Amino acid sequence: LSLAAGAKTYKMKFGNRGMNQPAIDLRTTRCYITPQNHGFAVDTSSLPSEWVPLMVNANDGTNEGVIHKMRPWFSVQFHPEACGGPTDTA
Repeated sequence: LSLAAGAKTYKMKFGNRGMNQPAIDLRTTRCYITPQNHGFAVDTSSLPSEWVPLMVNANDGTNEGVIHKMRPWFSVQFHPEACGGPTDTA
């Protein structure tokens, strides 16, 4: 979604892989423990003005999600179905 909006990405040295990766929701400061498997991150300084960071990785500070300021569009880098059902990462 970030690439489609016009942002740039970069290759991470090791990537975020495995279980128990902390992702912080920047709207609430709530930390979610997430499973991840990605080797690229979004360069938040390249996000168009109508997009803002949504989540950030607490371990390395990389972007974990973006959200549009006016439209109901958002995405995350992790697997939000970590605990499927009504208590998943919603």
